[in-house]
Amino acid sequence: MQTKLKSQKGFTLMEVLIIVFISGLLVITVLPIYNNLQISSQLRGNTSQIIQVIRTARERSSSGLNDAQHGVYFQADRYTLYQGTSYILRDAAYDREMVLGDVLKITRNLSGSGEIDDLNFSKGFSIPNKTGTITLTHEIEGSHSVSINSLGMIEE
Repeated sequence: MQTKLKSQKGFTLMEVLIIVFISGLLVITVLPIYNNLQISSQLRGNTSQIIQVIRTARERSSSGLNDAQHGVYFQADRYTLYQGTSYILRDAAYDREMVLGDVLKITRNLSGSGEIDDLNFSKGFSIPNKTGTITLTHEIEGSHSVSINSLGMIEE
């Protein structure tokens, strides 16, 4: 008598459990790496945006846009691109405010004339009223600094 064995198709319960276990381990391993990349990306992106806003204020002042000076006003959780000789004397119609997320904070170490948190560029010459550093700090980890020198050059 000949017995024929039927070929079985599919997975056993043990094989399915092994795949689920390995997949779970991969997710647990990759999640912290993804979070660190997300934090790093958020910090780099916002630092680049601050640099671009400072450069925009400098270029607007240099070109004499609207025959006015331009600057950036910094607060702990936001910064504002404005038109005028200072933030207090600005034309608010031209304000462009950027608000940071809850995990990012700005600290300033600027010295020079004018308001404490105000970085303003002279019309035509783009000379800043302040020099120093602006630091963007992430609540969990990391910080990036932006430097402004006496010629108005901005560097990370």
